[in-house]
Amino acid sequence: MSSSPLILSAAIANKASATVEAEFGDVLVPGNVLTMAHHGVHANQPAPCSHPNYPDKGIEAVGLSHFDLDTLGGCAAILGRKPEAAAFWRLVELVDVKGVHKINQAVKESQATDKDVRAFYALWFWCSNLNVKAPADGSLLEVTTRVLEGIKLLEAVLIAEDKFLLLGGDTFKANMDKLNRGSFVRIQHGVVIRVTDTFANHLYVTPDNEVGEAVVAYNSQTGSITISFAEPPKGKNAREIVQTLWGDLAGGHAGIAGSPRGQRMTNQDIEQAICAVIAAL
Repeated sequence: MSSSPLILSAAIANKASATVEAEFGDVLVPGNVLTMAHHGVHANQPAPCSHPNYPDKGIEAVGLSHFDLDTLGGCAAILGRKPEAAAFWRLVELVDVKGVHKINQAVKESQATDKDVRAFYALWFWCSNLNVKAPADGSLLEVTTRVLEGIKLLEAVLIAEDKFLLLGGDTFKANMDKLNRGSFVRIQHGVVIRVTDTFANHLYVTPDNEVGEAVVAYNSQTGSITISFAEPPKGKNAREIVQTLWGDLAGGHAGIAGSPRGQRMTNQDIEQAICAVIAAL
């Protein structure tokens, strides 16, 4: 894994390779055997987690830009170890594309059961606890062990229905209200501003139950900024806004997008993002 497309590309050169969401804005690092990409200009492609289990393709190296449930599902498919759970994976794909703030809509579209939703929260929680982050300086991070740990979690939740892991997900969901209160800074012209050390762009409703149209969140741990819209705006979309502000290495989807991977943003960047989102609304 790397936050630099140049370094990642060099690392997998001259090897039979696959890449899973090795997307940096509009810059894609392809694999020479298999490429899983579905952001930005590749938005018409299937999500990595929707790929079927593959037979051994002789792949020697897999390149990643980040680690999440969608990426993990793609890695599991490459290894032929993705648990069969069609509605669950469809839910993961829709949440990845639409943003977790659209989880209720994604549940309906995917026809996910209560069991699927409980598994989603459990795996979201436990995979985030693996804390797999690409170094900000672009240097390579060996993630094989972490990916294999993640696949064991998939198997434990989706196949064995591990009670301990599922209870962890239940607690995680219950803590969403606590995160809502702790991350909230203010709401300004329909934009909810949040600062926290974890993901908070799904929290459109303030602690006082005022519903926002967009969220601008600053991650105090990584220094990243993520903007998201509850519904597509009439003005510029999320991906267009971040690329206008911070260049082609920023990216994401129309509804949710972020600053360049590995780049620590400033207070001025936050205020610029807030102004740009307000203008788009």
